[in-house]
Amino acid sequence: MMQKKYLFLISLALIFIQGCGLNQYKLANISNYDYSIAFDEGIPESLEKKINSVFKPTLNSDGKDVYKINIKNYKFDRYDIYAGQALRSLEVEVRSSMEVSLNFNDIKINKSLVSVKRFNSNELNPLADQETLDFIKNQSINDLVNQLFLEVSLIDM
Repeated sequence: MMQKKYLFLISLALIFIQGCGLNQYKLANISNYDYSIAFDEGIPESLEKKINSVFKPTLNSDGKDVYKINIKNYKFDRYDIYAGQALRSLEVEVRSSMEVSLNFNDIKINKSLVSVKRFNSNELNPLADQETLDFIKNQSINDLVNQLFLEVSLIDM
């Protein structure tokens, strides 16, 4: 009984000591910096427009304190998942990915951003299936832009 009491007090003390080391999570304000964004030729135009609208790149900068963002190797893959006794797919998995290189002064970070979505494909209408695929593609592009925004915001921490 006494050992349980001491074990409880020691674990409670360790939780309080460890809890004091936590800092508040803070995102950097991305509007304080200039951006230079370079796209590979395989990047879709919709992704380029969304990234440019978020970061608003500057074209004529002196090269000092400029975030350089290089985006390349965009891939959009569709995988049909077959299950059950039907001869058609029941689900579709959509995977979109891109590689990003972030350069700021002497800091260089290479990341691979991935977005994976699944949806049911047991629709009898092929046009509805295509519209769902287009909707999921737009969602995955938005997800990649949000991941890029988070990575650029965290690089300054």
